[in-house]
This record gives sequence, C-alpha cells and structure tokens, in this order.
Amino acid sequence: MAARPTRRAQQQADRSPGGVGAARPDDSYAHVFWTAFRRSANAMFVAGLDRRIVAVNEAGTVLAGRSADALIGERMTTLLDDPEQAPDDAAWRAQVLRGESFGQRRIGRPDGSTRVIDFAMRASRAGGTVLVLGVCVRDRGAPRSEGAHEPAPLTKREQEIVGRIALGDVTAEICAELHIAPDTVRAHVRNAMAKTGARTRAQLIAIALTEGLLDD
Repeated sequence: MAARPTRRAQQQADRSPGGVGAARPDDSYAHVFWTAFRRSANAMFVAGLDRRIVAVNEAGTVLAGRSADALIGERMTTLLDDPEQAPDDAAWRAQVLRGESFGQRRIGRPDGSTRVIDFAMRASRAGGTVLVLGVCVRDRGAPRSEGAHEPAPLTKREQEIVGRIALGDVTAEICAELHIAPDTVRAHVRNAMAKTGARTRAQLIAIALTEGLLDD
C-alpha cells in the first residue's frame, strides 16, 4: 500500500463518525477519505496536534524525498527548508483548529533540492483524537482568507470535480474524462470554493476531505 497510515491512526479514523473529519451519521466516509488519501497525486500527510506525522501517501514521500518509514513520527516542521518559517506550536494549533493554516512553503529534501508548494492544513476530530490533514499542491497566487467559513453542501457535479482534483487531476484531464469545457470546470471549482470558503485548491481539497463533502 502506497500510503502508510499507522494502525493507530487508521483505527482512530475508522472509529470516528464517517472517518477523519467527516460529520456523517455512519462510518462509510472513512473509505472515501483513505481511498482519496492513498490514490491522490497530491502530497498528503496526517499529523497529530503535536505535529508528528502519523500517515503519508506516496506523493508525500516523493515530495519529501524520504520513505514513509522515515517520515512517520517526524514533526511536520522537519519538511521545511527553513523551519523558522513555521509558527510556534501554540499558534499553529490555533490556526489549524480554525481552518486558517494555508499558504506557501519551501520544502527541503535530503538531496539538497527544494520544492515550493501551496499547502493547506485542517484539523478534525477522529474518535476523540484531533488529527490534522495536510495537503500540498503546486497551485500558487491565491489571496488569503478573511476568516472562517461554514462549508455548504456541494452539488453532485461539484463533488465529482473536486474529488478528481483531490486525486491530482488537472483541468485538462477532468475535461477529457467528463467531456466538459475548461470554463465549466473552472466555474464548478469557483462555486465549490465559494461554498467552502477555500482560497486555493489545496485548501479546497483539505476542506472537502475533512468535512465529508465528497461521495464514493
């Protein structure tokens, strides 16, 4: 399996209503979350409020240039080229709990190379434990959010398109698969961002996955 959620993290996700962050009355959403997590071409990490990584997908290991075994248990700040970029632990916890942790970071890799990414992190409760989903994409230039936003339900088409974005598909791939125009894809993405309060695609993915907005 490409993603490496620890047994404890997986059990926590499976015990929560709908899985990590899903606000649903059943546990079916855990499958949606972990399937998207494993399959996504976007780098994704799950961490605790101590910032220690408990799960990483294959794209995350590629971004970091390190194996899952080497990453799990490490603090998220060790991924940064300059750890001083990150807020202190108290400020970070407050940001992720409010859903306001997103922006750009430079990732440092063991071979000396760096990657500039857009990231979003969002916390949710899983079986009494708070876990944080981190999503990294190369999608730059979006403005900062003015404040918290209560996500609204997405239409079936918006769910379909956001789900494909979560898996790492770009606009051209979505157009080819769904037989729709690029402007149509962009319109659905804008609508989904407006409903969720997301300002970047990374943040849109994090909100959609942790808030249970996607269907099987």
